[in-house]
Amino acid sequence: MGLSIRMALYFVFSFLAGQGLVVFDAPSGRVTFDLESVAVLLTGLAGFAVTFVASRVAKARGGKT
Repeated sequence: MGLSIRMALYFVFSFLAGQGLVVFDAPSGRVTFDLESVAVLLTGLAGFAVTFVASRVAKARGGKT
């Protein structure tokens, strides 16, 4: 389980870096996040999570999703 989570996090952070949402400044050793872009990404992720949870609740109550 831990390995799966680690591999998923590798994917997520490489995706963020590839999209320009995360920038590493080598001379200072800092990682910078573009907050406006990350907010848009998190909004989409929250929408996905809410619809997933709603479908699980509906299925638990006997409905079809």
